[in-house]
Amino acid sequence: MGTLNFFPNKTLRIAIMVFSLFLLVAIDYGIRVLTSVYKKDLGNGVVIYGDDYVRSGLWVFDCKYSRAISRERLPAPLAELSVLETLTFGQMYYFNGRDVASAKEAITAITAVPEWHKDLQYIYSGVGATSGDIVSHKFFVLADHAGVKWAVEVSESLRLSGSARFVLTGRPYNPETYVDHTKAIEAAVKSCPAPQQGL
Repeated sequence: MGTLNFFPNKTLRIAIMVFSLFLLVAIDYGIRVLTSVYKKDLGNGVVIYGDDYVRSGLWVFDCKYSRAISRERLPAPLAELSVLETLTFGQMYYFNGRDVASAKEAITAITAVPEWHKDLQYIYSGVGATSGDIVSHKFFVLADHAGVKWAVEVSESLRLSGSARFVLTGRPYNPETYVDHTKAIEAAVKSCPAPQQGL
């Protein structure tokens, strides 16, 4: 009695399964592209989709800046900031060179005060261009320095390792123009071509 060889059939089954998987992924992506309402085209073929965030009912998506804003304000990373040993300053594009030095001086003085971070408030979150996942959060706290009220901002960048990197910026606070959590949601709602749940 001859030996049966199942190898060709097994190889064919594996090939069909792999092809089917790729086909399902391609169909899912195609449907997402064709039906997406909440998105930001960054150019060069990169599009950030926010539909899943909006559908969850937990987030609002900003179609202008590709931000996701949690409807419930997220807690600030107080424990991590309490042990932060050195400050890392981010780019402060809204200042000229001389004013950047003044801003850094103000931020350094404000953050030298014990528990300076305890009243940090959540503003919005950043969505990754390649992953579509939340990759950062932004918070701010108001503080006085040299007779000026400052909004000190903390950007928390999330790493794959689970750790975070913190970058600080700041600007004199103007309640009329400063974008806090409420204003971020209002701007996000206006930035997209369709309403978002409950707004």
